[in-house]
Amino acid sequence: MDAFAFLTDLFDGVPAALQVLIIFAVGIVPFLESYLGTFLGTITGLHVGVAAGAAIAGNLVALAVAVVLGGKLARRRERNRAEPPSARQQKVLARVDRWGVPVASVLAPSLLAISLTAFIMVSAGLDRRRVVVWQVVAVVLWGALFGALGLGVVSITA
Repeated sequence: MDAFAFLTDLFDGVPAALQVLIIFAVGIVPFLESYLGTFLGTITGLHVGVAAGAAIAGNLVALAVAVVLGGKLARRRERNRAEPPSARQQKVLARVDRWGVPVASVLAPSLLAISLTAFIMVSAGLDRRRVVVWQVVAVVLWGALFGALGLGVVSITA
């Protein structure tokens, strides 16, 4: 049995409300997020709008937590000026300096988790509102892209 059929059979045995909660939970997990959650929900039989809504909502919860924690770290850094940014933060910030927050946010999921990128940007002192706006755009765009991909897989395998 292929993976697609296995996942579909597995989800068919789960009540619809629980399927939505599972996709919501997938959206919270860094590196799975809105894109894999939407894709998984779509290929297992959820309506693409429901799958995207659940996965995006979960990803936004993770994003909110990351921004709050990043803000706390930024405030602590301001008080203790001695802590330099980590190597990973320096790498992300170099990309942000090169392309700006919008491009860095939209491209971030190809390298790092959206929530991790938001945490790094906010903890490094970038404007919290600007980071949040563009990270939300990234969550929605990547969710929509993988929802369309999921619909394509469903149409090919149907």
